[in-house]
Amino acid sequence: MKPERYRQRFGEQVRDGALAAAAATLDSWLARAPQAFEPRLHRIQLNLLSGAYQRAHDAAGGLMSQSDCPPELALETTGCLKAFALHDTLVAWAQRYPWRHKIRAQDLAHIAVNLSAVNAHQLALEWADSGVAKAPTDPVCLVNRALILTYLGQFDRARADLGQVIAGSPHSAMAYWILARLDRQTEDSNHVAAIRQALAAPELAASERAFLGYALFKELDDLGDHAGAWASLQTGSKAARVGRPYSRATQELLFAAIKRAFDAGIANNAVGGDEDPVPIFILGMHRSGTSLIERMLGADPEVCDLGETERFSVALQYAADLHCEQTPDVSLVARSARIDYGLVRKVFNESARMQTQGRRFVTEKTPGNFLNIGFIAQTFPHAKILHLRRDPLDLCFANYREHFGAQVTHTYALEDLIHFHGLYRDLMRHWHDRYPGFILDIDYEQLVREPEAESRRVFDFCGLRWQASVVDVTRRVADPVSTLSSVQVRQAINTASIGRWRPYAQWLGALTEAFPAG
Repeated sequence: MKPERYRQRFGEQVRDGALAAAAATLDSWLARAPQAFEPRLHRIQLNLLSGAYQRAHDAAGGLMSQSDCPPELALETTGCLKAFALHDTLVAWAQRYPWRHKIRAQDLAHIAVNLSAVNAHQLALEWADSGVAKAPTDPVCLVNRALILTYLGQFDRARADLGQVIAGSPHSAMAYWILARLDRQTEDSNHVAAIRQALAAPELAASERAFLGYALFKELDDLGDHAGAWASLQTGSKAARVGRPYSRATQELLFAAIKRAFDAGIANNAVGGDEDPVPIFILGMHRSGTSLIERMLGADPEVCDLGETERFSVALQYAADLHCEQTPDVSLVARSARIDYGLVRKVFNESARMQTQGRRFVTEKTPGNFLNIGFIAQTFPHAKILHLRRDPLDLCFANYREHFGAQVTHTYALEDLIHFHGLYRDLMRHWHDRYPGFILDIDYEQLVREPEAESRRVFDFCGLRWQASVVDVTRRVADPVSTLSSVQVRQAINTASIGRWRPYAQWLGALTEAFPAG
């Protein structure tokens, strides 16, 4: 049977839920072609669907040393390695892959984004350049490269790519969204008319409408048109909610399960070597200042700042042998007492040992890890936990005005934000009671008003030697930042974000009632 027929049969069986039959199809395929790459890649997918997370993870890493990846499967392969947080494996693969020139241009662009997601930004740019070289006017190639260039602080090159996109395809939503973020718009230089024209296009996809709505909000906000900006924000947030329902009941069950699980006095069984770096977990709600703290810490040569990764999430799923759409979920929490936390630690450290390069500390800046503090305490009792707090009005409005990824569902309606913030605040009180002294609270407002004093406190808590230069974050303009703060954290520390909600107070009744301003 030809590969096309095996592929078709396997796909149909997976869609029908006939996993045993799908496994038999892969066995037959491999019996006829023992060295074939594609059925081995499909085996990883099948293992995940069958609930065998450890087998899937190990097979993903082993596949790279056993077989050569054909160019047409390169994108799927890198996506698989990124999903399993196999940072070193992905970087090594991208450095030595011999047939980059045979990969489709748009696949090259998407592989570049996968590389940037594991902090390999310069390598990502090389792959993005290859995509643009192959298809110089392709909007996907240009937008993806522009995104990576913004992470690298190469804003002029990013503007050039995005300008070329909107000149050739005036309805490119993501291009306008990135452009709006790169600069403060003025009466003489803005894209308001063009974005409005793009929004008027018939049959606009919800994802495009969302990007355009948030872009128009940013530009009108810069111009001081708060009524127009608010209307645009409603357009963007409404479109962003499509397909992303926020379930209060589900969240309440999860938060309650976490609190119960880590009231039980789980014994720590994590074992690690002295050669492992000390992890610094920087967490809190989004837009609370986590990027700024990591920027300061990364100025120390003993610190490897890896940004936001899925390494801890993947390590937990591996030790629990459980695949979760979002980590943690109730099923993972239910297994918390049976998890081998030494294995969590091993998987976490091994996934990026090459990237950490023997440094004493490594940062993990995924904000949602505040849900995982109990797991972290069991895995890394010597870890440093930095919790960023912020005035609830500013924090919730800062979340509401941003377009996040698909897994963030609580930021697109004020009532959902208020509900989630209440759960978050209650859980943080629980962690402080459960692990006294393990978490350092950092108030964003105090950090930007008194950066020297607050950064000293942070460095002391982490066991690092403070230097005055750490508060001059503009010294690190060339260092990558792969978050929504990539422009903001390259500016001198300032208090401009305090009170950003005030011009919109007349529309924020739900927030101002929930969090009366002091």
